[in-house]
Amino acid sequence: MSDAPCPSCGMPYPSNLLACATTLTPGVAELVRQALPGWSPERGLCPVCAKTYASHFAARRSHVSLHNSTEPHTTFPYYHAAEESLLSQAERLPDYHTLPAAGVTIAFLDSGYYPHPDLAQAAGWPGDVPAWHLLSQRRWRTLVEEAGLRFVDYADLTDGGEAVGLDVPSLWDGAGDSWHGQMTTSTAAGNGRLSGGHYRGYAPEASLLAVKIGRGGGRIPEEDILRGLKWLLDEDRWQRYGVRVVNISVGGDFPEEWTTNPVCRAAHALAQRGVFVAAAAGNRGIDELLAPAQTPTVMTVGGVEDHNRRWRPGEAAEVETLSLYHHNTGTVHYQHKPIRKPEILALGRWVPAPVLPPSHVFHEMVAIDRVRRILRGESGDLPDDVRHGLYDAEEHPEPSAQQVTVDVNHWMPEVWHGLRQRMNAHKWAHPYYQHVDGTSVAVTQVSAVAAQMVQANPNLHGGDIREILLATSLPLPHLLPRQTGPGLLQPARAVAAALRTRGGVLTGYPASGTPLSENELQKWLLRGTFAILAPDEAQAEGRPVYFGLWAPGAGSVSLIGTFNRWHPCRLKLEPAANGWWHGALRLPAGTHLYRFWVVDAAHPDGHWLRDPENQLTAESGYADAHSLIQLT
Repeated sequence: MSDAPCPSCGMPYPSNLLACATTLTPGVAELVRQALPGWSPERGLCPVCAKTYASHFAARRSHVSLHNSTEPHTTFPYYHAAEESLLSQAERLPDYHTLPAAGVTIAFLDSGYYPHPDLAQAAGWPGDVPAWHLLSQRRWRTLVEEAGLRFVDYADLTDGGEAVGLDVPSLWDGAGDSWHGQMTTSTAAGNGRLSGGHYRGYAPEASLLAVKIGRGGGRIPEEDILRGLKWLLDEDRWQRYGVRVVNISVGGDFPEEWTTNPVCRAAHALAQRGVFVAAAAGNRGIDELLAPAQTPTVMTVGGVEDHNRRWRPGEAAEVETLSLYHHNTGTVHYQHKPIRKPEILALGRWVPAPVLPPSHVFHEMVAIDRVRRILRGESGDLPDDVRHGLYDAEEHPEPSAQQVTVDVNHWMPEVWHGLRQRMNAHKWAHPYYQHVDGTSVAVTQVSAVAAQMVQANPNLHGGDIREILLATSLPLPHLLPRQTGPGLLQPARAVAAALRTRGGVLTGYPASGTPLSENELQKWLLRGTFAILAPDEAQAEGRPVYFGLWAPGAGSVSLIGTFNRWHPCRLKLEPAANGWWHGALRLPAGTHLYRFWVVDAAHPDGHWLRDPENQLTAESGYADAHSLIQLT
């Protein structure tokens, strides 16, 4: 690992660390370019300089969204003119990113599905492919099949029929009713292939059982939801397919007591078998629930509006910026106790989801992006025949004298206005993605995190998952409790708790980022599982802090941060059982920023990860924040 000077400060840093500058956010990268003409992310930047530029950029962010300042309004909220982008799920609700739900099957009941590349095997992709919008549908299907779909099976139960298998035509025909199912599966388990991995779900390696229910045109009456649930229950298909989580983003016809509703009773039967079942609360904003949302053993999910902004759960003032989505509410009774629903909230607005490939919208989204880049000066220039007036060569043989230069700035606002209208109509967020809203996608986040928890601790019962999700949620005291339940989904905290719940491999281990007493430290040292780490300047004094990361398959894991000038390999953690890496480091009073540096098969030169168990973060300048320790 060779050192190279940082282009900004000139200090030497490992070249693979400098290369992380390719993940700088666009706004911060532009700020660096202004300070260093000719600089590009490929030239690198050290974490210290990146943090400095990020702090300057953050100071320029507006406290209110700028999307209302344009006419027409931009397609989603943003807070800086150079930061007009839709944040990913993981940027807003951080997850335990080393647990991608591999080996866990989620069953979906929905109106239709499409085998999108985001649902293929990430590791099995057959090399580079051209731009997706240029591919024929035949070529598209061939590439997806070669990569390997993560569908364990597909069942079409529509219109009273039953067809099972990945070669069933309705899976590939791109029908209009496929959009909703593609949205729910991708927001839960998409790997973000068409966005370079950015717009992924929380379970990007989960297996999927897709059950298509409903009638022609995507209509789903209650009896068809029942049909899908019974199909899972019949012959114990849920067990045969290894289903641990069931996602239901659809609702019934009329309000009814759960004890007499056949849909609720079927969902309850699955939950009683240990399956975690999650359902959408509904989007009407009324005190009324439809099956299966009123089932007491089903986790009903509502939505929260985070305004597509970076906020920190540890800051009360920032938590208070969150508002409610207009989800349904209600109370059910079970075992002589009232249960308020929804029990938990997740992101209800501005959630990124792939556009249905066979649609005309898919191709228009790409065209919008091309025009947008030209107008912003990011890609190419306006064609000459647009920038300059045309002339008749026979009538005017001297073109230089007759050619008229068009005042582009004069009509540019009109072009932007028209472009914004099309962007808003399609909820444009990316050439291949749009933003979506509703409890249909809020529930997929909970289902995906439940699948992560099963990977973390396969011993968990559906009821255990439910309890952990509720116990680790973020309270929202500024909102009405009857509308929020215990609070907002916290993916990373829930998975960390699953690792330490009975039967979990980390039972008894402290959470990463936890300060230890001297007695606690000595107990751990006597066990012989790890040693005290020493930074560049060995510190005999300071408070010991425990650090750990779940990284099965890693060749090495190191701690890097402000305490060792971010060097990737000087503070190596010790491997414990079953993929856990840990160690302790004495740190003086003050604020310390850190990450983990992980070397594995996919990243032989290493890559860095924030601490998923530590909610405290700081601006970094990169797409992902630095983890933060504050010691007094």
